[in-house]
Order: sequence, then C-alpha cells, then structure tokens
Amino acid sequence: MVHDTYQRMRNRFRPGRGGMLEETGVSSPNSPIHRRREEQPPLAIGLLRDSESINPQLLSPIFARLPIELRDQIWRLSLTRYEDLDNLYDINQRFAMPGQAAPLRVAVELLLTCRAIYVEAFLTPFEVNPISVFDGNHRDIPPANPLVRSAQELLRCTKLKSWQFANISSVEITAQQLMLEGGSLERVSRLVGASGRHKGHENRGYTTAGYASFVEPKEVDNSNLRIGKKITNLTIRMLRTDWWSWETQPGECKIRPSERLRLEPMINVTLIPSRPENSLAMTKGFESRKAGVEPDFELDDFEKQGRWGMQVGEYWPDLKRLELVLETFACKQDQLDYVAECAKLWTFPLEDGFYLVWDGKEEGASRWRGARSYDYQMYGSWFEEQNNAENNETQDSTLIQWRPTTDSPPVDGQEFVIRTLAFERKRDEGRMVPSEF
Repeated sequence: MVHDTYQRMRNRFRPGRGGMLEETGVSSPNSPIHRRREEQPPLAIGLLRDSESINPQLLSPIFARLPIELRDQIWRLSLTRYEDLDNLYDINQRFAMPGQAAPLRVAVELLLTCRAIYVEAFLTPFEVNPISVFDGNHRDIPPANPLVRSAQELLRCTKLKSWQFANISSVEITAQQLMLEGGSLERVSRLVGASGRHKGHENRGYTTAGYASFVEPKEVDNSNLRIGKKITNLTIRMLRTDWWSWETQPGECKIRPSERLRLEPMINVTLIPSRPENSLAMTKGFESRKAGVEPDFELDDFEKQGRWGMQVGEYWPDLKRLELVLETFACKQDQLDYVAECAKLWTFPLEDGFYLVWDGKEEGASRWRGARSYDYQMYGSWFEEQNNAENNETQDSTLIQWRPTTDSPPVDGQEFVIRTLAFERKRDEGRMVPSEF
C-alpha cells in the first residue's frame, strides 16, 4: 500500500519533465526579481526518484494500518498553524486578540521525523494555511508570524520558494473600510497572483515592485509544482478600528444614523461628504433585497467599477467560500448585529452563473475581553467608560477564553464582539446580476 502511494506520487512529480523550470529574471520594473542562485526543487523530488531510499515504516501503525486518506487528515491537522502560547503577546497591544494571542507557528518539525512522512506531507503546510495580508493600520500587524504580507511592505513573505508560494490556496485579508472600498481586493489579488493562478500559470517569484509574478508555462505538465493553485477560500476581516465611524461614541450613533456601522458591497464608497445618502446605502440595499430586487444606487459607469462586491468575482473568480469576520466594540453590538442581518442577503456574482450566497448558518456573536485601555483612546474617553463588562453584561453572546487562565484579561477590561458570516459558491440561473443596473 505504501509503495503504491510512492508510485502515484512519482507519477505526479516527475522531475525530468519540467517539474522545476530554470529561474529567469530581467531588469524591467515588472519582471521577476533576480535570485542569487537557481532555486532548487524540494528534497521530495529527489527522494521520489529512488523510492527504495524511503523506509516505508511498516512497523508503524500509521503506515501499516491507515490508508493514505486518513494519514493525509493527520498531516493536515498536525500542520495547521497554531498559537505559540509560551510567547504571549502583550495584552495591551491592539493586535493581541482571539486566534492571535501569540505568534503563529507551523509544526514543520513533523516533516523531519522520517522520509515517509516528508514525501507525503511536504506540500501540506502551504495547502492548509492561508497567507495573511494586511491592508490598513500597520499597528494591527502581529509580529513574527509566517505567511504574512502587507500592502505597505510588499516584500514580506519573499522567503517562500516559488513552489511553496504557488501551493497556497487560501487568503485572509484584514482591511480598513477605507481600503476595502478603495480597491483593496484588486490590490491584494495582485499580491498573491490570483489572476495567474486562475489561468494555470507558473509562479516565478515576485516582481521588483513586490507583486506575485505568474507566467504561462512553457509546457503543460501536472508535475510542475510551481503551477499556481487557484485561490478557493477568501476571508475578509474588519477589526474594531477599521470602520468609517469606529471612533463615534454609541450615544451619538443613536442621534445620527449616518454615524452607525455600515457596509454595502454594491456601492463604491459609503462615506462621501457630497453624497450623504451613501452612508445609508446599507439600509436601502437591505430593504430592496428583502423585496427580491437588487438595489439601484444610481451609480455611473466609473463608480460601478469601485464596488467591492463586484470585485470579489472579478479578481477572485475561483472562490468556493468567502468568509466575513466583523469586529466592533461590545457597546456597539446592536449595530454589528444589524450589519450581519443585512449581509445575509448579499450575493457576490462569479463566472458562468455562479454566486457566493450566505450559507444559512446562524452564528451568534462571540465576545472577548481585552486590556483596560489601548493606544487609540486619544479619540475619546468612552472606550474605557462604556466598553467594559459592567456596561455590556446583558449582551447575548459567548465570552471567549482566548488566553491561558494563568494570564487572563482583567475583569474590567474592554470587551469586543465578533460576527462571522460564510458565503458558499452556488449556481442560480434566474438571479439578476447587480452589474445590470
């Protein structure tokens, strides 16, 4: 059984048929970066040339009794990123939060245990872990994390070899609303090479500007590890300070509805002083969709190009799943809950009659407690006065234990809420496409 596995892998990664082509680079601004030496193929390619050099580990129950499908699940779980809780971030840092309490690590030591595991799992760390891109405030970027890129620091992540970068198929974007409505999805798609991956092109590193470089391969060859995997999973994350009106205190939001949290995918910008009606576009869209009609915001052709909801399909055509992760202050949970209700009716058109639609799974808000104060409190005292457990204890949400009990947040720390919505790829021939308006 194990030898059959090696044979199938040899057939997939035949090194003599262009599996790793020679690296090239020219001096024009948009050409791939020159490498100091020719990139070497992964060790697994050489091992699979001579499978007799691989001990099949038949004395191990993992290899002797489990089929490769179950072993693959073990490798995927073992090589999924985790928080290094022995090195906690300072809770007062704004990037310290659930899922990000400490630097993220990948247990690549597993690949060093034996050759049998290595040849089966050497691609797994890149297949199961997303690349994270931050397009907003640099203070939100956690330090010492693998697989991180930044729209401000384009050359992050260039330590990855081209075949490693090519085998990533998931992306997480943390973006300010300003950036999301200002073309972030297009910019990030260039950072990760979503278009080249869609076309089945080969990764050739990065341009001198820092964008991913994908080129048409010289020959069609399934053994070429540098053929880009399509991006099938995308997460868009907005943190508590990423909203247009994040610093507006809750009381003022009740008096001025235009200052409430809002998000509408089919309008280009929801904050334009000359068009105050844009700030209420989310509610208009919600009422229209409840009536079964896509909203018409009377945009001209140029404005239509800026709709981030249409950019999802334009720049990320291979998505099977889109996840929105939205965070705000606990004292604004009612506003976030309304955004989530509106979002359940959103649809994102893709190619060939497919859409991303809400998966229908009701998930309540998750609540977490952080530090007493943060560096952004220069904008007002209400953060510490109103956004604590005493003022939000009646909120219907689950408190997350995101740090070890030996280093828990203070009982009077600020509280935040998170709403997560997932959208799945489905076909709907009769649905009206928003671009028709």
